[in-house]
Amino acid sequence: MNASSATPIDTVEYDGQPSEFARAGLQSLEGAVAEAIDRKRRLGQYWVGWDGKKPVKIYPENSVDSAAE
Repeated sequence: MNASSATPIDTVEYDGQPSEFARAGLQSLEGAVAEAIDRKRRLGQYWVGWDGKKPVKIYPENSVDSAAE
């Protein structure tokens, strides 16, 4: 496929529902993240999350510090 025959991303129709392939990928990613967080929790290590505004360190004891230190 050459560049002139490619469909611009803003012209692709989307009905609001992810495809089966996208859902399977999302489930896989969610499972991998859950396993990684569980491993960090069991080892007593922090992990980095997002509070909606900035990255934060999350500790197994549920305390949170700004990760931007």
